[in-house]
Amino acid sequence: MESKACKVAVMDLGSQTFRVAGAQVSDGRAEVLFSLRNNVRMGQSLLRQGVFSKEAFERGASALRRFLDVLKKNRIERFRAIATEAFRRAKNARDFIERARQIGVEIEIISAQEEAALAVKGAYFTLENVKGQWIMVDSGGASTEVTLCEGDRLLFFKSLDAGAVTLTEKCQEKGKDFGNCLRTSARIEVEEGLSGEKTRFHGIKTFVATGGTATTVSAVIQGLSSYDPEMVRGFEVTGPELEKLFGQLLAKDIHQRRKVKGLEPERADIFPAGIAILLEVIRYLGLRKIIISDGGILLGLLAAFMEKECKFYAESSGARGLYL
Repeated sequence: MESKACKVAVMDLGSQTFRVAGAQVSDGRAEVLFSLRNNVRMGQSLLRQGVFSKEAFERGASALRRFLDVLKKNRIERFRAIATEAFRRAKNARDFIERARQIGVEIEIISAQEEAALAVKGAYFTLENVKGQWIMVDSGGASTEVTLCEGDRLLFFKSLDAGAVTLTEKCQEKGKDFGNCLRTSARIEVEEGLSGEKTRFHGIKTFVATGGTATTVSAVIQGLSSYDPEMVRGFEVTGPELEKLFGQLLAKDIHQRRKVKGLEPERADIFPAGIAILLEVIRYLGLRKIIISDGGILLGLLAAFMEKECKFYAESSGARGLYL
């Protein structure tokens, strides 16, 4: 007799994107039911004002209502919602959390360390043949986590005060050479953030990037007309290829960028900044290529929540079949 399915969902509420994923565990097997995302740009104007704008509030609240509708349709009652760097920074984050509570979503602001640990867990689940220590970069809208890992364990991490949204706004305000400003600002943040820590990463060649910038790099270079996680996962990009893409994007205006295959129109303005951060990490640590992971925080969060609520331990070999 088939056992009753255990259904759960998780929400990752980031600076640029709100994401939700649902899964069910039945007869010892896990299956992803849905995975959705909304570009809400909660981090917009956060660098200048230190608070979420009224417009960001409304975009975020609307996304949460849509997510709850999806959970209701799938008859999911157990879910966990976590928020990251933008919520750690915003002075009015508690106001949004109260708004979310009224909607029906309890938001937990997690630490930078837990954020990094979840991203490591999620990214590792998507990788094959990764042995020994490896480096992971998770570049978000308001911050970038550089992590030293072994297996699915976090050994060391550093959170850099630079993300695709905040770096873009910083360089747009200066009104100078946008591309040069992005590279210079990213270089300063990476060098200052990793100062004194460079030897930790010496000799490690496996470099994994996760997050919206990384998956978009994979989608754009492959020219994907629609997002395909099976194509994105495990794609490898060299430093020169990334430099070439950076130059091509800067040669286009915002309207032209929005038409680039594989690039979400809502991400077109901040995409070069995300690439600049990746390029400067590669340069500083002396790395040659990037392995793209579509796992990251959301998959790590989902795996951990399934383990807790459904008593299902998602080993890496089994989790590689879970696409979000």
